[in-house]
Amino acid sequence: MKKFTVKLLSAFIIIVFIFPILYTISHSFMDGYQLKNNEVEIVPEIFNIQQYYEISVEKNEYFKLYINSAIMTAGVLLGQMIVSIGAAYYFSVKKSRYSEVLFLIYTFFMLLPLQITLIPNVLLYNSIERYLGLRLFNTQFAVILPGVFSTLGVFFLKQFFESMPQSYYEIAKIDGASDLEILLHVVLPYSKNAIAALCLLIFIENWNLIEQPIIFLSSMSKMPVSIYLNTLYSSYREIFYAGSVLFMFPVIYVFMKIRDKLKVMVLKISDEGR
Repeated sequence: MKKFTVKLLSAFIIIVFIFPILYTISHSFMDGYQLKNNEVEIVPEIFNIQQYYEISVEKNEYFKLYINSAIMTAGVLLGQMIVSIGAAYYFSVKKSRYSEVLFLIYTFFMLLPLQITLIPNVLLYNSIERYLGLRLFNTQFAVILPGVFSTLGVFFLKQFFESMPQSYYEIAKIDGASDLEILLHVVLPYSKNAIAALCLLIFIENWNLIEQPIIFLSSMSKMPVSIYLNTLYSSYREIFYAGSVLFMFPVIYVFMKIRDKLKVMVLKISDEGR
């Protein structure tokens, strides 16, 4: 009875999460007449790709903003991985009073709401523009830079690096390997599944950016597609669902690509917990 209840609850949770996705995909194949119909319809009467055609031809600015999202997400992903791997390795290997204090500061900033950290970023950009003459506002770099130094990646990887058997470090040091060689040839291969999981988290977080572009960008042509979806919903409802499906596709694709690595990482953490 208990197993049946668990399975029933799991099925209910899956349906709750999957239904909005299926609903959006289904509506993306409906024409304008069906979408304006007051009756709730789940399955299209006639499947057509009218919405995808209109968003590709008549509203092709959607894909220009799509590229903006890709550039911002890739920039944050690349920068944050470099910073997170280096900082996490330092905090996990170089044990000292100063490193522990610095890591506590890192953890503190991770707990702060995004809205609080946006204010210092605005003041910093104003100071850079005033004293150095470098304009960051209304550039994609203004959105990328805060994301590169996010504390999430450092906190996540530090815990994983510390779970790595100490014998690996000791053997590498006996062989005369430097810290950089240990990081590249020992730590990173061991942590590839954790790094893949972190990449997924960073990708999802930055693909769905809302607050940062609104604060740092003023030109619509430089906005990510996540901001443009609101315009589609309010003014072009007849193509909104196609835009939503195209917006979801990269996240679903990336998740499907690395899901096996996520399973391996979860199993490894479970084994270590036992």
